Amino acid sequence: MSPLPEYCPNCGAPLRLYAHRQPDGRLVCSRCGYVIEEAPIDLGPEWRSFNEEDRTRRSRVGAPLTERIHDHGLTTYIYAKRTELRARKLVALQASLRTHGQKKLISILQEANRAASKLRLPSRVAETMAKLIRQLYSMNILRKNNLQEYIAAAAVIAARIERHPLTMRDAAEVLGISEQDVWRAYRRIVTKLKVRPAAPPKPQMFISRIASKLNLSGEVEALAMRFSTMLVRTGLAQGKPPEALAAASIYLASILLDQKRNQLAVARAIGVTDATIRNRYRDIVDNFYIEVRL
Repeated sequence: MSPLPEYCPNCGAPLRLYAHRQPDGRLVCSRCGYVIEEAPIDLGPEWRSFNEEDRTRRSRVGAPLTERIHDHGLTTYIYAKRTELRARKLVALQASLRTHGQKKLISILQEANRAASKLRLPSRVAETMAKLIRQLYSMNILRKNNLQEYIAAAAVIAARIERHPLTMRDAAEVLGISEQDVWRAYRRIVTKLKVRPAAPPKPQMFISRIASKLNLSGEVEALAMRFSTMLVRTGLAQGKPPEALAAASIYLASILLDQKRNQLAVARAIGVTDATIRNRYRDIVDNFYIEVRL
C-alpha cells in the first residue's frame, strides 16, 4: 500500500486537518470532497454465522485432500429438510454414488483410521500409512484374515519414514496381534511396494515419552539425552533395541539426579524387562567415565 500524500491532490489542503474517514471505509477530503483512498475490499464471506454448525454448513471451502478417506475428502454433502422430497431423493442418490464400488476400500480405511487412533499416530504418519494401505489395496494384497497385520506393518513403516518412535512390538501389542505376523507383513510391503523406510528409531526418540510416563524433571530428560547420544556416537547402540537403551539412560540419569525410579517401573514404562534395563545400564556404566560433583 502506497503512503498517503500530505496534501489533497485536488485543493491542496493539508490532509492531517481535512482527511475524513467515511463509514464505508473511504478516505475523503472534507474541504472539497475528493476521494483520497477507496474503501478496502472485503475478502470475507457474504454470509454470517453465529455458531460452529452454521459456519461448517455454509462454508464453501472444503478440507485439504487426505488419503484417509476413500474419495480424498472431495465429497460435497447435500442437506435437505424432511419436507423437501426431491432434495431427499438427491441425498439418497448422492450417498449411493459416493460409495458405489468402493465399500471394501471404505471398510479398510476405517480399520486403518481406528488403528491410527489406537496407536496415537500424528496426522502426518496416519496419512503416510493410509497411502501405503491404498497401494496394497490396488495390488489386491489385502484380505480379511491378514488386514490387521498389514495395517500394523504399514504403521511401523510410516512411522520410520516420518521419524516417529513406533516399534514393531508396540504396534503388535496395541493391535493385539503377533509380532512375527507383523514382521512377515512388513517384509512383504517393503518387497512389493519397493519402499525404503528410514533406519530404525534412535534411543533419543524415546527419552521424552519415558520421562513423561515416570513424571521426571527436564534435567533428568536432558542428562538421559546426553547418555543416549553418546551411545549412538560411539557405536554401542548398534544392534540393540533403542527403547531399551533409552530406558537405561533414563534409569541412570534418575539415580544421578536423586530422582530414582526402580528398574521395574522404568521397564514397564517402555515395555521391556528389568533384565534388559540392567544389561543396557552396564553398557553405559562400563564404557563411559561419569564424574559426579557433590
